[in-house]
Amino acid sequence: MTAVLVLVLVAGLLVVGVVAWKRVHRTHLEEALGLVPASSLRVSFTDWDAVRSRLHATLGNTPDGDAVDGLMAKAYDSDYAAASSIDESAAALQENFGFSPATAQWEAFAQGRKGATMVLKVAEGSDFTVLAGNLRSAGYQSPRKDDGVWQGGVDLVAQLDPTISPELQHIVLLKDQGLVVSSDNPAYAASSGRVAAGNGDSFAGVDGVSDMAGRLGGPANAMVWGTDFACIDLAMSTAAEDDQALAETRVQQVGGVTPLSGLAMAMAPDRTLRVAAHFEDSDGAQKNLRPRAKLAVGEAIGRGGSFSDDFKLTSSKSVGSDVVLDLRPRTKTGFVLSALYDGPLLFATC
Repeated sequence: MTAVLVLVLVAGLLVVGVVAWKRVHRTHLEEALGLVPASSLRVSFTDWDAVRSRLHATLGNTPDGDAVDGLMAKAYDSDYAAASSIDESAAALQENFGFSPATAQWEAFAQGRKGATMVLKVAEGSDFTVLAGNLRSAGYQSPRKDDGVWQGGVDLVAQLDPTISPELQHIVLLKDQGLVVSSDNPAYAASSGRVAAGNGDSFAGVDGVSDMAGRLGGPANAMVWGTDFACIDLAMSTAAEDDQALAETRVQQVGGVTPLSGLAMAMAPDRTLRVAAHFEDSDGAQKNLRPRAKLAVGEAIGRGGSFSDDFKLTSSKSVGSDVVLDLRPRTKTGFVLSALYDGPLLFATC
């Protein structure tokens, strides 16, 4: 009996250890997806630590406006800012609030039918007393609780600086998590803050999201679509009727496809791309592998030209319920991720 009890205890400790190891070794993307609401349909992510490192930008804790603008210009030109919701307001955010892409670890912008929220992991060791003081000085109404909503409004944000995103109208400061959570709606800021604090269902729990994120490694930026939203946001249903007909013919030529159950695409720090398409099961992934790979290098119907003009497919494989495609840009400059994430996108067709 004692031996059985010991084995049970050891097994339990191993499970706890594995869970703890996975939590510690999560990428910034995986961490971010676990902190935005489960109701999100599309999440845009930028790893600002990785971007600054790649651009050899060491700006310190309190960079001035010129330094911030210089970083953002380089990030834009290299397409590292393609997924950011606050790239255009970076200097204003640093000046008025004390946080921005110039100092933050990462940023996630989650959009859903219920609302949109921006979650920012600020620099390690940030003084949240100072951040709260900045909001108070800017004119935000302070909450009764430390984790409550700092209420601003559209007029306040516009008065501070016209470049600041409306998503910064209402802000939650989460000191223990090192997070700033914001929304243009105070109620959604509050509910998103609860999720970020660990008191609600997150996007990481949506079927396929964690698997896709795990396939992407540690990207500089990424776009993740939950469930079948990519079918609405990217697929050929957004194209002209003539292009839709051409697309249907092309899909039949490559052997047909089945609907997506999720989609993610990311740009690595070295500017290579990875696409992870999620399906209902492993059989669906295997069935879609060759057709999706062929569509990814064929004619870009509805957009003009061919995907192969811009990218070389270097690898395609099915892993579990996912199809994973690796793409290498044919040029060392230009817009890489942003060339993909707008529809219509034939290899995201449903």
